[in-house]
Amino acid sequence: MYKVLKNFAFGFVVELENDSCFYSPESYRVYLDGQLYGEFNQNIISFFGLKPDHEYVVKFRAEHTEFEFSHKTESCSYLIDVRDYNAIGDGVSDDTSAINMAIYTAPQNSTVYIPKGTYLVTQVLLKSDINIYLENGATLLHDTTREKLAIVKGLQRDYHFENSTVNASWEGSPMDTYSSVIYGKWASNVCIYGGGHINGNGADSGFWVNPKVKQKAFRPRNIFLAECSNICICGVTSENSSSWNMHPFFCNDIRFIGVRAVSVSNSPNTDGLNPESCTNVEILGCQFDVGDDCIAIKSGRYFMSYYKYQPTTNVEIRNCLMNSGHGGVVLGSEISCGAKQINVTKCYFKNTDRGLRIKTRRGRGSKSVISDVSFSNVVMDGVKHCFTVNMFYHCDPDGKSDYVQSRVFQEPDDQTPSISNITVSNVICKEISGSAIFIFGLPESPARGIVIKDCEFSFAENRINECPDMMENFEIVNDMGVYIENGDEITETNNTYIGTYQNYIK
Repeated sequence: MYKVLKNFAFGFVVELENDSCFYSPESYRVYLDGQLYGEFNQNIISFFGLKPDHEYVVKFRAEHTEFEFSHKTESCSYLIDVRDYNAIGDGVSDDTSAINMAIYTAPQNSTVYIPKGTYLVTQVLLKSDINIYLENGATLLHDTTREKLAIVKGLQRDYHFENSTVNASWEGSPMDTYSSVIYGKWASNVCIYGGGHINGNGADSGFWVNPKVKQKAFRPRNIFLAECSNICICGVTSENSSSWNMHPFFCNDIRFIGVRAVSVSNSPNTDGLNPESCTNVEILGCQFDVGDDCIAIKSGRYFMSYYKYQPTTNVEIRNCLMNSGHGGVVLGSEISCGAKQINVTKCYFKNTDRGLRIKTRRGRGSKSVISDVSFSNVVMDGVKHCFTVNMFYHCDPDGKSDYVQSRVFQEPDDQTPSISNITVSNVICKEISGSAIFIFGLPESPARGIVIKDCEFSFAENRINECPDMMENFEIVNDMGVYIENGDEITETNNTYIGTYQNYIK
């Protein structure tokens, strides 16, 4: 019936156990200790603003269902109020030093409390074993004044230039970036939770102008985590980011629960959540409405595959809503260390350009192995292109080169990526304006072992005729249903197609 996903001193998160995608079968009125807390229609529900060390009686009531359980919040050892450190929260005063001092002087296992207000900051730095509670109505607002922002060194070399560490990344390479609103390096056992907001001030920052051009450094994120472990981000809203909203990098055991990422549709490269070279990632009950990909799983460019090889592995994406964006769940294109054991289930995609999107190209390297991906029990509504695999992805300065875009067989070498063992099952796709299935592998490295079964594809009356993914010199197929070129062991079983379509399989 339910399970508690995460417990805090000032709240907890519950997941309803059913077969529905993101939305619960019924709307529930929820009561805590007999008092109405709210009405909800999603499967994962966050409760904040509660008392520590208090046992709550929780009642869910719907038209046809009612159940009740007791749950006790965690105790709180130290509660550190940032206002006691002279944080003002008026949106004008610089609260950076006050908040960081509150974090860095807090005893182990403390909770740093950020109450209602708008706190102007250049960067908030995480510390191990310190939680941050962003109260509903609290906003961390990024001060994007270039002269005030710290620059995080991408590749930091030691004194003798014999060793180095990576502190920051830009699109798969160790590059200097401006510091993010929240930055963590080697932090562990940290929770950032509550109903508050993280506002990257992207629209007014100037970072969206010539977005790919480096200034003194590349654009900041809202949250950047480097080599962190046991991190939970829960309930907060990431909005108006200057670039990617949330970017965990070489992290282990990280959870994003009930998080919202919001960006205007024309904001450049404002991906929602991009785990890069991470292991054991959970993305549960999150909502995305962004200007680029909703969730993009990455693992660096070619240099990183040899400097610090770490594929992204063991990712669970469940009960999430992708409300708009270029891709719903995306693998690539900076994927030179590969990705495996990716499971996507019970998600709802609404009006994204693509659903499950896999993108790579020559030059990502032979360690760029994408495999063991499961995509099941998903609803897509108004998604243009439901499932795309593109091994001729044309972004990057050299993405349109003959080497990348040539359709002629090239001998496999250490620059050749591979894709295999992808399963798509029990997916319902409604109002498809583009294509159902698009698979375009390399002639020397076909996309292999792809199974699509028990799915329903229903095409819209008004169709768009375009290339389903970003590649050069593609001959348009009108009313495309299924397009497969350079595929091997592609299996379709028990799928239903409704509407007008034509297939092309080479």
